[in-house]
Amino acid sequence: MTENIQKAVSLSSDAGSTGAGSAGAAVGRDQIEWVRQHSPVLDGFVRDQLADGALQGKRIAVVVHLEAKTAFLATVLADAGAEVVVAGSNPRTTRHEVVEALKSRGLTVVAASGGDYASWERELLAAADHAPEYIIDDGAELTMRMRQHRPELFNRLRGVSEETTTGTARLRAMEADGDLPFSTLTANDARCKHLFDNKFGTGQTTLQAILKLTNRQIAGSRVAVIGYGFVGRGIARYAKAMGALTFVIETDPVRALEAHMEGHTVGSAADVLPHASMVIAATGGMRAIGARHFELLRDDVVLCNAGHHDLEIDVDALATTASARVPARPGVDSYRLGDRDVHVLAGGALVNIAGGSGHPVEIMDLTFAVQALGAHYLATTDLAPGVHVIPKELDDAIAAAKLSSFGVVLDGIHADQQDDFRLLSEGIAR
Repeated sequence: MTENIQKAVSLSSDAGSTGAGSAGAAVGRDQIEWVRQHSPVLDGFVRDQLADGALQGKRIAVVVHLEAKTAFLATVLADAGAEVVVAGSNPRTTRHEVVEALKSRGLTVVAASGGDYASWERELLAAADHAPEYIIDDGAELTMRMRQHRPELFNRLRGVSEETTTGTARLRAMEADGDLPFSTLTANDARCKHLFDNKFGTGQTTLQAILKLTNRQIAGSRVAVIGYGFVGRGIARYAKAMGALTFVIETDPVRALEAHMEGHTVGSAADVLPHASMVIAATGGMRAIGARHFELLRDDVVLCNAGHHDLEIDVDALATTASARVPARPGVDSYRLGDRDVHVLAGGALVNIAGGSGHPVEIMDLTFAVQALGAHYLATTDLAPGVHVIPKELDDAIAAAKLSSFGVVLDGIHADQQDDFRLLSEGIAR
């Protein structure tokens, strides 16, 4: 165990360095402070809830894209007395200055920027070797690896709070296999998460990252979105608002109908891809854009991933098929397919994080409030093993705290309305 941790800590100290550690730490601390200033729920309501001491001495692994907003979540948990170990959920999204800032504060960080997938695997196993009791996970990345490579530690886990659609699907698969011996919360299913993070957060920042990386125009372009879950809805909505002609490729007939009713052109890949100047994968699965699609793509098309897996775009198959690959701009690789050029953003990784600044601070204030209070709920509630949803009362309390930070005051339900609801529930209509 110690050897693995030392390897990862050494890696985080040496790899991906962009300057002196102290200078990087200062930059990272400034970024984290900016997040704190714009996170009223985490810095106020959540801190108050965690002040009961329930997390004191609890070992919590935070495995999320390691940038300033994640770092602030880690510090809030540490300030509540938790023993926090931090790792990244993707090797392409870890920020060196944030790693240095967390280390300068005394937190345990087993991550490094600039690493590859092999070093990332070692980092995750180092996090596992800290024997966490609870995990705040993204994509169930640490949970899965503990199950496969550290089964004894996996069976000693007390709870996991999972952030993503992909991770929730993985946890449900473990549950179906009878191999989920602890309680888990699907933070992704909390309304304060998916209604805002998935739709508004990913929607806004995906378009921001595309514009930053390509310096191309959205208005008048043909933007195809593959997948119409909450992420796809948000991306299509923002693209349409910016003047794009929006297309949706979706296999679920109800979601496809919804996209049609929202004013997007819905069709099959064969119908849509030949006309799209930008294609955004948002399925949360693998090979949403694969070898079978390459011949359909038009010249000068931009491809990017806004789902979870780096494999949403099969970049390896594209590299094998292409006659040449050249770096066109920072964060943009161009592949030559016959007489066509296909441009891939951020190497096929999550474009809004690997190629941008990630979700707005205000959005992650909600998501990480769900995650922090989810960990607290797991530590204070006797739940049966399996997959559970964040309680509605907790969801409502987070939303109320956010509204309060905006100065918004809500009406309550009047007494005579309560009587009406009671009568209706008894089957008496007026």
